[in-house]
This record gives sequence, structure tokens and C-alpha cells, in this order.
Amino acid sequence: MSVEGYDAQIKALLANKDKLTKKMTKDGRSEYAVQMNKLKKRMKADGASFSKALKGVKKQEKAGTFDRGAEGKSKNALRKKMAAEPRTQLTKGVHAGSRADKILSKGTEGSREPRSSEENVDLSKSLSGETAAQRKKRKEKMTSAKIAKSR
Repeated sequence: MSVEGYDAQIKALLANKDKLTKKMTKDGRSEYAVQMNKLKKRMKADGASFSKALKGVKKQEKAGTFDRGAEGKSKNALRKKMAAEPRTQLTKGVHAGSRADKILSKGTEGSREPRSSEENVDLSKSLSGETAAQRKKRKEKMTSAKIAKSR
């Protein structure tokens, strides 16, 4: 079979991915995974490269010449759901009144973007558990590195 034929089969599987992932087989895998695996084996037997074909299809998708169709609708619904509750999705495990909570509430007021990369670093570090002493030490190290670099 030609590469174009395999591309068409990969596109068909990607277009039906939503439906196929909901169907489970006896061995616990989704129907999508089973079909992709069968296609991979057929391509290998014919001497064709599955990864190259998949990359080509995904490149077409990025360029806008191929659209998965139904999956776009479900992804848009998921994005809409995530946008409705960004604070709760991001802050699971953050205690009210903590440093991370203050940074988050300051960042969400007025829905503005962080003014600097430092605010992003502060947020991620506070969520990961960086202490004030560690933050001070990191900032001193950054300024000393900048001074040394400018010399």
C-alpha cells in the first residue's frame, strides 16, 4: 500500500478518536489503541514508517490542511470548562491566606497577565514550596550573576 493510503487511514483514525477511545476491548485497551497498533504492524510489514506518516499527518493538521473534525468540538468544550474554573484547577492544595494564595489572588484580580517573568517564577516556586529564605537566596544569586555577566 502507498504512503498516501496509510496517511488516509491515520487521518480516519484521528478523526474518529473520540468515539474509538470510549470503546474498550476485552484486554482493557481502547479501540483506538488497538486500531493504531494494527495499522502500525501492517505498515511495518510493508516496510513503511509509521512515525514518519504520523508526523506528516500532524504537520498537515498544524498547517490547516487536515482537520480532525469532531475532536475539535470536544476540545473546545474542555477549554471552555477549564477557563470557567482556572483558579480551582490551579490551586488544589493551596491553603487560604498562604503566600501562594496571595500571589494567585493578586494575579487574578482584573485578569491581567503577569508583568514580569519574576511573577511567574514567584507563583511556580510558591506552589512548589519555596520558602522566603530560598527565594531571597535565589534572587541574590540572580543579581550577582547579572553583575558578573555585565563585566
